[in-house]
Amino acid sequence: MKKYLPAALALLLSWGATLVALAVFPEHVPAHWNLAGEVDRWGSKYELLTLPILQLLLVAFMLLWPRLDPARRGPWRAWPAVVAVTAWVLTLTQLGILYLIWSALQNASAKPALEGEPALKVLWAAVGLALVLLGNLLPKAPQNWVFGVRTPWTLSSKKSWQVTNRIGGYVMVGIGLAFVLLALFYPKPEAALALVGLLLLATLYLAWLSYRVWQEEAA
Repeated sequence: MKKYLPAALALLLSWGATLVALAVFPEHVPAHWNLAGEVDRWGSKYELLTLPILQLLLVAFMLLWPRLDPARRGPWRAWPAVVAVTAWVLTLTQLGILYLIWSALQNASAKPALEGEPALKVLWAAVGLALVLLGNLLPKAPQNWVFGVRTPWTLSSKKSWQVTNRIGGYVMVGIGLAFVLLALFYPKPEAALALVGLLLLATLYLAWLSYRVWQEEAA
């Protein structure tokens, strides 16, 4: 099981940081920010457990998936890396959220503005690094039902899977680097929304690409 050690370390860091936060944070913490970068909802600090719990369940499911896959797709040599990257993506996201909340709590006002704040930079950078990790791994993922660009066409055509996930890897890395640059030079909520919109458009493009490759192969 040594090959799954990186995923275990990601879980340990995510849960460790979250449990420390639960021990030191007040009962109610910032739970949502508006487009002006101000806290507009406070919630229980135990809401912070949501992502780590989902992370734990997802990693456990991914560990079992090679045995559960009805199609017995493979090869699975890259699967430990897929599990590790998935775990670390969620850990980076959780750490960014915890830092954002901690930074907001340091401000005495009830609605701390986040525009240009270091906390927002950390969150955008965490999201960007997570996307870069995902993008680097997409071309290496075996054809499967859990991870990658999964459409009816990529799951029925090996060529569609390979082409779509290779291009998807470049797209993910590009958008991830854009998030990192945003964190460094323009950490504003509206800019992040524009990148999220770009990510949605990229998803639609990859779905179209998977169909196009499948169609060409079937012709």
